[in-house]
Amino acid sequence: MRTVSHLAGRLYRTRMANERADLTTLAGRDLSERADTRRTRDKLVEALRQWVTMHGAPPQRLAEVAELAGVSNATAYRHFASLDDVIQAVVLELPVRAVELFETTNTGDDPLDAFRQWNRCWVEACLECGGLAVHLRSPAGFLQRRNEGDPVIGYACDQIEPLLAALAGDTTLMLFTWNLTSDPREVLDLHRLGWDVSRIAEFVTRSVLATPSAV
Repeated sequence: MRTVSHLAGRLYRTRMANERADLTTLAGRDLSERADTRRTRDKLVEALRQWVTMHGAPPQRLAEVAELAGVSNATAYRHFASLDDVIQAVVLELPVRAVELFETTNTGDDPLDAFRQWNRCWVEACLECGGLAVHLRSPAGFLQRRNEGDPVIGYACDQIEPLLAALAGDTTLMLFTWNLTSDPREVLDLHRLGWDVSRIAEFVTRSVLATPSAV
């Protein structure tokens, strides 16, 4: 195992993406930071949340989000190039929240301790944000979207891959196992079975550590 102190630089470079004001670099158009512009963008994101809560699935068109938000189609398209961009903005809130929790709680340099703490923060974020995110998942596989440059998956991988690289094992296979066991749907399933945050996080940690090497 390697020390995690070398991860600080990489985590710092992504820190600005933790703020809602910077999500435009990953989901939506890069607009000014005027308060009215921010409020309109937030209204569109909140409208998508409301739609999914009411219907259990995303809408078919950005126009439906605009109507629910009470803004014109032209205004909606000034903020988001497509419905997918609004979906990305909502789904991105889960890894952003996990990073916020991790940066305020991770204090050690031990790789395994850091990985355990990350999993705990991820599970907590899933319980906060995952209920909506599960309705907005892409049908494409996690590694496929990572390799194709999906911005939300890329953001999550920027956080988890350095932690995995500090552990012994095949980073890609461990990433695959991590995604399977930490998927918000599975986290919520375990929580409904009565598992608490610590138990779920430890299950994820042990599953990843048990990932066999490539044959």
